[in-house]
Amino acid sequence: MEAPVPASALIHSATLVSAGIYLLLRFTPLFELSKYSLAVVAIIGSLTAFYGGFTSMFQSDAKRILAYSTISHCGFLMVIYATGVVEYTVLYLYVHGFFKAATFLCVGNIIRFSRNTQDFKRMGGYSKYLPADAILTFVCIINLSGLPLTFGFFIKHFLFVGLRLNLPLYYFVQINCIFAALTGLFYGYRLYYSIFFDIKKARKSIYNLANRRVLMSKYYTNTTKATNIAIISLVFVSYVVSVFLLNIFLSKDFYYSDFSNYYFSILLMDLYWSSNNFLLNNGFLN
Repeated sequence: MEAPVPASALIHSATLVSAGIYLLLRFTPLFELSKYSLAVVAIIGSLTAFYGGFTSMFQSDAKRILAYSTISHCGFLMVIYATGVVEYTVLYLYVHGFFKAATFLCVGNIIRFSRNTQDFKRMGGYSKYLPADAILTFVCIINLSGLPLTFGFFIKHFLFVGLRLNLPLYYFVQINCIFAALTGLFYGYRLYYSIFFDIKKARKSIYNLANRRVLMSKYYTNTTKATNIAIISLVFVSYVVSVFLLNIFLSKDFYYSDFSNYYFSILLMDLYWSSNNFLLNNGFLN
């Protein structure tokens, strides 16, 4: 929490999130030999997802909300790993990593504009002063929250339909994941509205100083040009990479109308093992 925002963006998008799940991915053959290991991973992961999202709902520190959000998504990562399809776990890492990093950088611009104030109870009405950050934060938040027609929605869809009915405590895991997804919508909306559209609660000197500046600059922001170029580039690259990876999965060899009928384990590999395109797609992703 005390790290600078660029360091937080790196930690919460790449190093912190990927360390544990990468270890599980490397030990996948051992987990497949166990009868109950994936069930334990799914149960603990669903509890973690709900705990992180529920705790994030009651925070007022912008960085703290994103930090607990990371804990929630780590739980989702564990659950989607327990479905048995390793590729979707990697895709979740890409989607969450890109958009969480961009969100942290946007929040860094907001904190800089607020003179190092992180509590959104002392912000409000920033959409007029930071329009570029308002748009970019909205794009990142809807993907992290999993609203329909976003990458977060597709990933959570793969998670829910990939859970096997024979999983111990199946309904317990599913209900935890559903409530965790709902908490993501709540704290995402609360963070975004409180910063950009709520009544003005910051010090008057912040708004007065912003009014004296040239607001209609080339980049439509009071923050530095370099940060906005970095955030826009990151969002653009995240969409390109995510569309490419998702298109790999939605190739002609996958028929998702019968998606929920498959048991995701070695059986899935046996069904499509003869397809060269399927092997090629997996090679691209890995």
